[in-house]
Amino acid sequence: MIRLFFMFFKISALALGGGYAMIPVMLKNLTAAKLLTEEEFKEILSIAQAMPGPIAFKVSWLIGKKINGIKGSIITSLGVLIPPFFSIVLVASILKKYADNNFVLTFTKGAYASLIGMVAGILYDFLKTTKTKIYDILIIILSTTIMFIYPKYTVLIFFSSIILFYFLEKGFDKDA
Repeated sequence: MIRLFFMFFKISALALGGGYAMIPVMLKNLTAAKLLTEEEFKEILSIAQAMPGPIAFKVSWLIGKKINGIKGSIITSLGVLIPPFFSIVLVASILKKYADNNFVLTFTKGAYASLIGMVAGILYDFLKTTKTKIYDILIIILSTTIMFIYPKYTVLIFFSSIILFYFLEKGFDKDA
């Protein structure tokens, strides 16, 4: 069990690129240790992809369950969750300690700007591939503008927009 924990701990701590980057590393380690066959791993991966949530956690949970039941699930899940948890705590404590530092302020503003850019890029790709109506675009522009003006109400504006989308779509849907 300890070997299983450290295998997943090491994978989570050293694999760069998120959950999907861990998948081939998990496969290699588990098959090399003869804990799973490649076919068993692929079956677990296909089940995990159908479930909601982070892929690394789901795969680790299912692998642990297959190898050693619920105890195995808990061990492998902790192995995957502990490294990013402590990384986030470490980074947050450093950022908090140096929050007044001009370099840290500049970094966080740049990170925030890049996050906005990434979300805008995803939204653009989404709008390109879906059939949008003029009111969809107007709601997105209006809600985004309101969020910038009133950032305290972002969650309320977000969910209000979803409700508005739903009712407008129902109103225009002749079959509903």
